[in-house]
Amino acid sequence: MNLRTILLSVLIVCFAGPTYAVHDTDNYATEANAILMEKAGALYNKGKYAEARILMEEVLASGDTFYSKKCKEQLAAIKALEASRKKQSATVFTISQDTVKINRLGGDYPVHVTGENWSATVSGDDWCRIEVNRRKGLITIISSPNESTESRTAVITVRNGNGKRKNIEVISEGSPEILRCSAQNLVFTPDGETSIVDVDANTEWSLADVPGWLQAVKGQDEIQFTATANGDNRDRTANVKIETPSRQQIIINIIQGAALDSLAFSKNNLSFGADGGDEYIRVITDADEWRFGDFPHWCQLERIGNNTIKVHCTPNEPVDMPREASINVTTGRQTLGINVIQSPKPIVHLIPVDGIGGRYISYGFSVGYINPMVCAGSSSQNTFSPINYAQGNNLESVNYKSSGGLSVSVFADMRLYKNLYLNAGIDFMCYKYKNTVEGIFDVILPGTWQYYLRGNMNSEYKEEYTMSTVDIPILASYRFPLTRTSHLRINAGPVIGFGIKANLDLNGHSNSSSMRSYRIVNGQMTNQLYDQGLSTSNLYYQGALDMYSKNANLVFNTSDGGNGGADMSSTLEAAPYNRMNFGLQFGIGYEFMGISINLSYRWMFSNMGNRKFWDSDRWQLFNNATYLMNGYSQHNNLLMVEVGYTFRY
Repeated sequence: MNLRTILLSVLIVCFAGPTYAVHDTDNYATEANAILMEKAGALYNKGKYAEARILMEEVLASGDTFYSKKCKEQLAAIKALEASRKKQSATVFTISQDTVKINRLGGDYPVHVTGENWSATVSGDDWCRIEVNRRKGLITIISSPNESTESRTAVITVRNGNGKRKNIEVISEGSPEILRCSAQNLVFTPDGETSIVDVDANTEWSLADVPGWLQAVKGQDEIQFTATANGDNRDRTANVKIETPSRQQIIINIIQGAALDSLAFSKNNLSFGADGGDEYIRVITDADEWRFGDFPHWCQLERIGNNTIKVHCTPNEPVDMPREASINVTTGRQTLGINVIQSPKPIVHLIPVDGIGGRYISYGFSVGYINPMVCAGSSSQNTFSPINYAQGNNLESVNYKSSGGLSVSVFADMRLYKNLYLNAGIDFMCYKYKNTVEGIFDVILPGTWQYYLRGNMNSEYKEEYTMSTVDIPILASYRFPLTRTSHLRINAGPVIGFGIKANLDLNGHSNSSSMRSYRIVNGQMTNQLYDQGLSTSNLYYQGALDMYSKNANLVFNTSDGGNGGADMSSTLEAAPYNRMNFGLQFGIGYEFMGISINLSYRWMFSNMGNRKFWDSDRWQLFNNATYLMNGYSQHNNLLMVEVGYTFRY
């Protein structure tokens, strides 16, 4: 008869009689003890043996002989059950894995142990050590980086209180073979010289294919090459190999030049006037053959006889610019050049010199179309928008696109000296741009205190930005008069920008029918499945962020609207944008009778991004781990076409 049968028999005997509600007053049973016995019986039936034992011991201590027999029998049964549980618990002894593979970078790797009174030891070199937490049933394996190309092994032995033993094999993968050198091309002079090439390798290496005229001395991490003098009239070459036992190799190309031929010219510099002409140059050399290389179309060469070059220069067009060229003559072992310079023709003076008409100080206004060109970058691998989608990959990379805008300006136009003007004004700018983020996101969603949801969600989000600024351009403007009432202009100067409004509107959704539940243990999210079921999540987000403040408003709804529009508003660490920015403006324009059209480019060289915001968590949308950026910068450059009127005449 086994232990389970004995315990069942004891249980039947203990509770087969009449209920504890019947009292025999002859044995001085009390109503208080009857209530205690009823509670003890209920706790026993629920498997709460320790609590039932306390109540029965209290009844025995009262001296009530009516319940003494029942209490003793019941306490004996509880003692047998607790001993059985303890024995069964002592036999449980498992480990989560018996082999752990660690990459060459090392790190921490957990192994879970189930059982009582267990211990763990590690055998191997100092690269592998362990930390034991018996309360959590956890062995943490700590591995240092493996700089060798060979893998290494250690064994962790786990023993429980019954003498059972389990082994965990720890394998640290070897580093990939490295073979690099500081130079793969060497050039030596004909007289010979020494050059050193540094070699970076984590394995043995050797040299091969070293010619007799070249000495190669192998050191610990360098090669010293020494070339003897070259007495031949031709260059010498070699391809020296650096090889490892695994047949990885690097080829160093080595060239040693030959002694130079003598080469000289009767003229080393030629100067031509604007109308061009011909010049003759005598070539003085002891080489058997010589030739000249490419030349520009306006400088034409012709060989005459064995030692003369005819140089013909065509007339220079009236571009008000000189022309320069170099004629290269080469033998088998030397190259020399002849410099050629041609003077320009002057520009015909078509522009009047008496300046443009009108007042010395004029006022005007203009309206225009703006095409924003948003340039964003960072020192991180990916550059993200103000919203942290918690992906940390190229799916989240920002790609701003223009939506256009308008400008309204008033300005003053002041003549400084002749045709040099100063144009200063106030511009009100309003423009929009957008960014779209879409793809399959890895998303973590809250569940209960016992589990959380995680899975891939088809996501699509649109960010729309609306910017309003007041800019103050101060431009130097030079005018090229065409008539007394028309001119061309070139403008350039600094711009100071003040931000009025910068709004970010967010709309998007994330949908999935395959979300899984994972356990939360001691308040920490784990990778253990909570159940085998799949969950469907359809989330719709709508939010707004004032880029000049810390306040972010976000509302999300589920597909069934069961949450009633959850409010996820938050206060950020800092405002994303700086209100004041600086830049430069360049442009050209045409004016006739005060009516003007201008094309301008406004380059903002100051960083409008507030590093305190961009280097932090930004505006988080999901519960995933935060991906941070470093060195963020943003410049909102503007291409503008403006039509205006100046009260000049």
